[in-house]
Amino acid sequence: MELNYRIELEKIYAHIGEYKTMALATSSKNHPTVRLMSCIIYENKIFFQTGADLMKYKQICENNNVALCVDNIQIEGAANILGKINDKQNAEIMEIYKKYYKNSYETYKRNETEVLIEIVPKKIIKWDYENGKPYRIFIDMDNKQARKEMYYTGAPSDVSSALS
Repeated sequence: MELNYRIELEKIYAHIGEYKTMALATSSKNHPTVRLMSCIIYENKIFFQTGADLMKYKQICENNNVALCVDNIQIEGAANILGKINDKQNAEIMEIYKKYYKNSYETYKRNETEVLIEIVPKKIIKWDYENGKPYRIFIDMDNKQARKEMYYTGAPSDVSSALS
């Protein structure tokens, strides 16, 4: 079922809020890794700081396709390295970051390798339930489309009775 793209996107970002700890998955050379990151959300993009000497940075350099997960929402996107956290062009984003993650910023601000990463979401999938039946909301950012698909289609029609 087709849905209103803008409304569904607004619901997703309202659920996430302005900041959230998210699981970030990266991969290169057939080696996936995942870790929790302190993220901020600004203008429908996701930002975090990290060290350029860490595995996630190296993996992003080799393969900028990443995934994030928070609650029942998964996000696929492209990671862009925006430069050092203290670069002038990153001041606005870092002010927002400091608002929510002051201790993290203060701990790493003198680290010469600390960079700002931007994730531009491409696809978002949200799992939910309606009358006990699972469904997914798919949001395609590139094509500005949203749709809802029921997940459980087998008999019996009620998921709870199927599990008993």
